[in-house]
Amino acid sequence: MKYTSKQNTLGNTNISDNNVKYQWVYNLTPANTIEFDPLTFPRIKKRWQSTKQRGHLGGVAAFVNEEMVGLILVELLPKAAEIISFFVTPQYRHQGIGHQLLQNLEKALIKLQCPQIQLKYRVSELTTSALESILNKQKWLPPKTDFLITKATIESLSQAPWVYKYPLPKKFTVFPWTELTDAEKARIITRKAYPDALSPFMEDPRLEPLNSLGLRYEGEVIGWTINHRIDSETIRYSVMFVEERFQRMGRGFSLLTQAVKRQIDSGIPYATAAVSSSNSSMLHCVERYHKPYAMFISESRYSYKNLSD
Repeated sequence: MKYTSKQNTLGNTNISDNNVKYQWVYNLTPANTIEFDPLTFPRIKKRWQSTKQRGHLGGVAAFVNEEMVGLILVELLPKAAEIISFFVTPQYRHQGIGHQLLQNLEKALIKLQCPQIQLKYRVSELTTSALESILNKQKWLPPKTDFLITKATIESLSQAPWVYKYPLPKKFTVFPWTELTDAEKARIITRKAYPDALSPFMEDPRLEPLNSLGLRYEGEVIGWTINHRIDSETIRYSVMFVEERFQRMGRGFSLLTQAVKRQIDSGIPYATAAVSSSNSSMLHCVERYHKPYAMFISESRYSYKNLSD
């Protein structure tokens, strides 16, 4: 799909409703969207710190007396538009502005011949009461959970007995992931014993060298835990994998405890993770081992609406 020329046409269209004007925002870039950071959720500045732009950017803004009071931003991909921020200022909520923002966005995307619109979000009181109500009214598909999100302090984790159990046998060696050799990387890629979603080679500049670890068995790399510093006080445990023949032995969990102990020793105060809703073994681990020590456990949900029906 090509969006540029049609975006300019839509940019000249204002829609008024109860003294609120809605206008398509065009010519957006990651750099100039940061100017709208106070009017974004999730915060757009954080997004561009870790995520590269994949498609054209656009959106709809809501104005009252020339003051922007709401903004919805999307990234236009080849087969869908992904909402990357949806925000209405607190004093203007519960007045239908969020509903109109989304409705005007959908109309604009239909003119752009975009076939589908998508949204991912973390469950909270606000998203449950407001966002999901808007999606339901506009006939989006019912949201589904794709990830379980957890967060804990190292103070609480340091009290967890499982952190200090489950040592690895002598044939296994833990090493900093930054010490992975080029030959080992080539071997991992050639063998391809892991699913794509658990690749250790994601392009994220926030790799945390402190406790991103590899696991060798008799000299062969057979597993890893890849973590990222998402802010000065928080490490996200992004990917954990060991080859299938070692999974029932609990070697992945042993590797994870090694990473947790390194964070505890470092003093970095918070640890967070996202576990796929399809990963039953890890969901069991969260329920059994992590939940008693977590600050919170939430869900990441997604929904979409076909615009070509």
